[in-house]
Amino acid sequence: MSRNKGADGNYYSLIRYDIVALVPKNARRILECGCGRGLTGKELKKLLNCEITGIEIFEEAAKEAEKHLDKVLLGNIEEMNFNFKEKYFDSILFPDVLEHTKDPWAVLNHLKKYLSDDGIIIASIPNIQYLPALLKIINGKFEYEESGVLDKTHLRFFTLHTIKKMFDDCGFSIKKIISKKGTNWKFQVLNTISFGLLSPYSIYQYLLVVTKRTD
Repeated sequence: MSRNKGADGNYYSLIRYDIVALVPKNARRILECGCGRGLTGKELKKLLNCEITGIEIFEEAAKEAEKHLDKVLLGNIEEMNFNFKEKYFDSILFPDVLEHTKDPWAVLNHLKKYLSDDGIIIASIPNIQYLPALLKIINGKFEYEESGVLDKTHLRFFTLHTIKKMFDDCGFSIKKIISKKGTNWKFQVLNTISFGLLSPYSIYQYLLVVTKRTD
């Protein structure tokens, strides 16, 4: 789910192996937005000969990330001015980040110039169409939670349609979509009975690989 906890129960200590698996083996300069304590970046540096720059809003996590990453910038990504060279990064990561921003469209447009022409964005975004979240809304209980699709720190909510539209509006093409599904057995039974019609509602998060649009 969105904002899963790490082994120590801390959101910022999570290693995003699903993100790591999608980073190209030839990636050399990576920007991780919302790097937490830097453990995902640390894992990437073990696997790849790469330079990783992290951005983190929480000071305690950022200080820890400095032990693992090449550079860590402390601050709100929506309020920061960057001095990166244009087209410097070949991979930009947004692990459960865009939904926490006031204007994810502006964030994508701002960082696009720092992505190389053949570079990729990897993003994970929760799905508000996830049935457990929808049922709460239908029952009039739009109550924020500590984690998950209705995380209390989410400022934006997305379905697959609005995710696609956001990237398209910002001049990107989606190359891969991975649907991450819940494992509730009751839902699986209902989905089987409905001949898979409920399948779209079983997805709590989308993982995407995105490139600059060339047209």
